[in-house]
Amino acid sequence: MCFHSKLTQKASSIEQRFNAKMRQAEHYQAMEAINGFSHPKTPVIIHKDQTHIDLFEWGLIPHWAKDDSIQNNTLNARMETLAEKASFKQILQQRCLVISEGFYEWQQIGPSVKQKRKYLIHKVDQGLFAFGGLYSLWQDPISGILRPSYTIVTTEAEGFMREIHNTKCRMPVILSQDHEALWLNQAPFEQFKHLPEGMAASAV
Repeated sequence: MCFHSKLTQKASSIEQRFNAKMRQAEHYQAMEAINGFSHPKTPVIIHKDQTHIDLFEWGLIPHWAKDDSIQNNTLNARMETLAEKASFKQILQQRCLVISEGFYEWQQIGPSVKQKRKYLIHKVDQGLFAFGGLYSLWQDPISGILRPSYTIVTTEAEGFMREIHNTKCRMPVILSQDHEALWLNQAPFEQFKHLPEGMAASAV
């Protein structure tokens, strides 16, 4: 699972890393702690336009939704059931890179669910990376406003992530840099199950 992330770098640094121009850069907000349940707009690159970075809402709203109440349940999407879930099965080709600098997870360290240790998962070099995501374009039936949104795909945890997320053993799809184009260009989901090299975890 992935509900809390971090992105503190400047828009110009993001543009340089992903070789793409950020639209509406004036609305980009760098944040130490991004709470998915507040449905912020964060930078993504969609498969149809890989030369631009857009700001989409975290929490996917399917095109058929009557309102946006579904968002709390679509922050993540399990890779194993993508083709079965109504929210995702029609958009399997609508892939995006969700740009990040790190994400937070809590390790249970005792019998009580309240006994937890917080970790930041990040690149060893503290650089930017991308999650594998899916996106949707939803038009609000009342206002008529188009609201692009996304979900982060998750898979079974492996490596040190199994030790940290030791209850449900899940992790987001974290893409190595050489896998980013493969994700956008529709390579099979099964290729992206592994924790890439160069990731680390720090207690916070």
